[in-house]
Amino acid sequence: MSEKKKVLALDDQKSMQNILNFALKKDFDVTVVGKAADAIENAKSGGFEFILLDIVLDNDTTDGIGVATAIQQAGVNVPVAFLSSLTQDSLEDEQKERAGALRNVKFYQTKPITPGELIEKIKGVIGG
Repeated sequence: MSEKKKVLALDDQKSMQNILNFALKKDFDVTVVGKAADAIENAKSGGFEFILLDIVLDNDTTDGIGVATAIQQAGVNVPVAFLSSLTQDSLEDEQKERAGALRNVKFYQTKPITPGELIEKIKGVIGG
């Protein structure tokens, strides 16, 4: 049996952290964090094959797009997907522009999630 692929997930809501952990742990070696700084540090430490980022991070220093930018600037070349309660069309122009400058974004998933659909999208990018 092959080793599970490592997935890093960032969401500031504890309930969503629990959902992501529960939904992904069967198929992936998942690490779920709640702060932008923790996501950046984990991503830099390496070993992750996919990173899932909530865009809206209440009471944090940046948003998920800022986290993806910091990860990219640190030289981490890992596929990224955004997860948000906002539709992609409802993002502010500045957010769309920043997200458009990122090279590793593979998809955008609107909450609430369907665990099976999210797993299939991740597997579609990294296999497993």
